[in-house]
Formats: sequence, structure tokens, C-alpha cells
Amino acid sequence: MPPWDLIAEWIPHVVWVTDAEGSTEYFNRRGHDLVGLTAEETSGGGWLRVVHPDDASSALESWERALHESTPYEVEYRVRTADGDYRWMVARALPVRGTEGEVIRWAGTWTDVDDLKRLQDRLGGPNAGEAASLAILEAWQSMAPLIVGVVDSDLRIVHMNELLAGINGLSSEEAQGRRLPEVMGSIWLRVEPFYRQVLQGGRAIADVQVARWTAEGLPSYWLNSYFPVSMDNETIGVGVVGIDVTERRQYAELHNVVMDNMAEGLYALDADGLVTYLNAAASRMLGWPPEDLLGKPMHETVHFQQEDGTPVPAAECSLLKVRTLGQSIQVATEAFTRKDGSIFPVSYSSAPLRGGETIDGVVVVFRDITQERDEQGRIQRDLAALSWLGRIRDALDEDRMVLYSQPIFSADGGVSSEELLLRMVSRTGEVIAPGAFLPMAEQYGLITEIDRWVAMRAIALAATGRRVEANLSAATIGSLNLLPLIESQLRATGADPGNVIFEITETALMRDVEAGEAFAQGLADLGCGLALDDFGTGFGSFTYLKRLPIGYLKIDIEFVRDLVTNPANQHLVRAIVSLAKAFNLQTVAEGVEDEETWDFLRREGVDYGQGFHLGRPAPMEPA
Repeated sequence: MPPWDLIAEWIPHVVWVTDAEGSTEYFNRRGHDLVGLTAEETSGGGWLRVVHPDDASSALESWERALHESTPYEVEYRVRTADGDYRWMVARALPVRGTEGEVIRWAGTWTDVDDLKRLQDRLGGPNAGEAASLAILEAWQSMAPLIVGVVDSDLRIVHMNELLAGINGLSSEEAQGRRLPEVMGSIWLRVEPFYRQVLQGGRAIADVQVARWTAEGLPSYWLNSYFPVSMDNETIGVGVVGIDVTERRQYAELHNVVMDNMAEGLYALDADGLVTYLNAAASRMLGWPPEDLLGKPMHETVHFQQEDGTPVPAAECSLLKVRTLGQSIQVATEAFTRKDGSIFPVSYSSAPLRGGETIDGVVVVFRDITQERDEQGRIQRDLAALSWLGRIRDALDEDRMVLYSQPIFSADGGVSSEELLLRMVSRTGEVIAPGAFLPMAEQYGLITEIDRWVAMRAIALAATGRRVEANLSAATIGSLNLLPLIESQLRATGADPGNVIFEITETALMRDVEAGEAFAQGLADLGCGLALDDFGTGFGSFTYLKRLPIGYLKIDIEFVRDLVTNPANQHLVRAIVSLAKAFNLQTVAEGVEDEETWDFLRREGVDYGQGFHLGRPAPMEPA
């Protein structure tokens, strides 16, 4: 059986082809086995009888739109199988265009994604990634009647059967005795060399493809063999035997159209694992021109490593089972390597190519699941975020937000203060660091409520005489009701506004400079202090110093770490201290981890220090 037919027979895929108007021309055996319909029964709107009632309208609408606009078709819907169950399919089709650009037919596939959809339902979103079950492309091959003819050395017809005579417009009797060039007309110029070679060399010529036109003006294709007619070791004539392969040629052309328009990659291997065929999609995804990959060992070329670069020994390759045991497989996640060395995730199905009782090779259909993997990750992140959202909401409602305090010491022994650090307590008593939940609170709009809670607690503590610093987020800075709330709480508690310092990062200010200026001025008008946190990490530091009523610069931990041994950081700290003094501001160094660093900072004129060496964050009871 020819390789094309083996591939067509065993490829694990569902394939269908329609004419330009959408009428089914071909619906493969796998499709028939899956839903129990023939090509004729699927034609027109017949295929809708197996589409789930809830999906039929959208499936038909998408198909009609594709036909009308001549654009690629891709839609998901559920299909009723011959067993009565419904399975999710991705239907894809591409328009096949003629030489003038007109659509002459559509080549399409069904991909079984039912298992993938079940996973998506569990994760809560589409496009999450699992492997699709693929189906089988049916073989195209048929036998046609033979043409038989014999001519003498002068090319006169000794015998011509009715079929051969008929395609030349004669009967067998009418052809007898006439010269072949006269009978065959224009086609003679194409076949004459073969007759001459046989007469002169006395050797047969096999499998010559000859194209000619029928009496109806349609193309026909013949596979001819020419052999010498000999007597006493002398060639006295030429015989010809040919078979009509027109239908097979048409099937092959249709086969090529389907293969070249498949969205999925397809390749075939022989019994030794060498590549014998590669379709256009596979060539594109792997980055290998088909002619460069043919004859190469697929495992060592494409399938030799996992996504993390870990080698995959040939003995452990899943495709080995297909080649040796004849088992079809479906692999949800695997890795292929492109010609340029880059690795990408794939999902693939494979089935053996059988030649009678033997396994002649393997056919593999695969698809790049990079986007599905990304979408799957996004879904999982969104689910995790939503889970955190519920936990944050419950913690606020159940008063399970708590404050920790980290001391901020004066370098010259003056008045010290403390920074308030937020924690969340789970229902089981676990203390959760802010990095685990504040990003979710910012993303889903709960951060302003949290900041209001922190600000109110800070003012309550200040009312007891403590000097405290509290952090505010970018979203809160732009909130219109926070300043009135702070003012009201200051009055209600009698707290000294000078004992309340709010910290704002440069990044937060950069999001909305005008809102930041208004908020900073409002705090100054109330008498509260303002500290610029993480100073030096942004791009507008000098601008803020000129435009905002800032009282403190907090030197970022990145500049304090390794300060004693890092000359670059030493220069930066000196520059920041000098700048602060020029603007009549005080400095606070974050991340003081040892006495040597603290001594250096005090010598250089830093006003305050904060870090594990001076004091770790500790729980604080609400005032």
C-alpha cells in the first residue's frame, strides 16, 4: 500500500471536506464511526442533527459566516456520538482557493476536546490546556480497467483493446494496422520517447504517468508501463499496459489539500523512526523545511528533551510503544524542540501505520499548546486571586486584620517612632504576611478599605501619645474621602497630628502626580507628617522634593544592604543625606542589619534607623 494511503488509513484525526457552498464532499471513516453519519447524511444542514441543541444555532451561524466571508472557521460545540453520549469538539476549516483566488472548497477537521473541556470546567475558564482526542483519515484507492496495446517496430498497431482504442476515438477494429502517431494525435509527442527507448534499448519502462484529455474535455491520468516484444532476441515491437489513476490522482490532490490546510501538525515515521512525511503545519511549528527533515530520526531531532531540558532517552519515548506494540496513544503534555533549539509544549496523538500484519511506521498529529498553557496559568492565578479576595473580605468583616510595630530609632537619642505593619490572621490563627494578600487587595479594590482601617488605628495609637508611621497605597491617595475621615478621627480622638506620619512610595505618586500633590498638601494642612518611602528607586525624586510638603526621606533597603563594604552604596547614601539636608528634610535608613551599618549611618548624618538589628516587627494590641 503506498505511503499516502497508509497515512490516510491510520492518521488519528477526523477530516471533512465541502464544496465552496458548504455541501459535504467527504466525511471520513472516523467521522462515520464517531457519529454514525455518512458524507451524504452530513451534507447541507444534516450535520446539525448530531450537534447538541444548545450549540446548534451558534455552530450554524459561525459556519454560515465563514462561508459568506471566506474566512477561517473555528468553533466549539458538542457532538452526539454513535453511543448516544455528547463530546466537545473543536471544528476548524480553512478555505481552499483556486488559481484566481476564489474559494473552491473547504477542508476541515474535528478535534475531540471533551477531556480538555472537563478540566476547563473544573478550573473555571476556557482555553486551559489538555490534549484533544484525534480521529482517522480514510484511505483513497480504487482499481480501474486496464488499457492494452501492441505496436510493431514501425509503430503500426498490432493490437489495441477497446478501452485504449475508445479513448483515442476509435474501435479496436478501426485502430488495427494504423500507425500510432496518427491515432494518438497530440499526445504522441509526450509518449513517443518511451516507445523509442524500448525499441532501441530493449528494456521495459515502468510507471510512467501520462495526462490526457477525455472526449468530454476533462483531464484523465494514466499510469503506463512499456515493455519490449521480442523474437529471437530481437525487439520487434512495443507493448503498453496502463491503468486509469484519474480518481486516485484526484484523491491524492484532495488529500494534499486536506493535509496542507490542517491547523494541526502531522508527521509520519517509518519502522526505524525516520521521518517519511511532514505536513505544512508541522514544518511551520518545528521550523524544519520538509526536505531537510525527511529521513532524519525524529526522536533525536525533535523529541529528545523535556521542557526543562532534561534528556528523554529513546528507550523511554512514548512513541516507541506505538512502533513496537502497535498501541495508539494520546499524550496531554510533551515537549518538542524546534530547529533553532527552542522548546515548546505540545499535545499529540499517535497511531501505528499498519501494512497487513506488520507495523510499517507511526503517524503523529500534534498541536502547540503554548497559548493554552498560558491561559491555564492565568485561570489558576485568577482562581487563587479570587480565593484570596474572599479571605481578605472575611478578615475585614471578622476583624482579623492586626498591626505589628517595628521601632524607628533616632540616631542622636532623640524622640523615636514606630512603623505600623499590617498582617492578616487566618481563622486557624496563622499570621499571613502582607505580600501574600495586599497585591490581591489592590487588584480587586479592597486596598482603600484596608488603608482606611490602618489610618484609623494609627490615629488611635497617636492619641495615646505614641509617634507612629502608616503606609498608604496609590489607590488610597486618589480617594476623595480619606482626608475628611483623617480630619474627623483626629478631632474625635484628640490625637496630635504631628505624631501621625503617612508613608507614600515614589511609585504611588507617579501613578497620579496631581492627586498625590493634593493629598500631600491636605495632610500638611492637617498637621500630619509625610514620608517618601523607598527614596531613590523612582525617576522623579527631585521633582517631588520641590513640589510636595515632604518631611522625611526613607532610604531604600537596597542602598543600605552591604553598606559597609559597598562603595557605590556609600556614595549614594551620602548623596541622599546631603540632598535631604539641603531641603531641610530628615532621613530614615531602612534595613539596618548590624551595628557596623548603624555606626556608618550615624557618622554620615542619617537621622533615624530601622531594621532587624534595631528591632524586629512585633504584634501590637489595638489601642
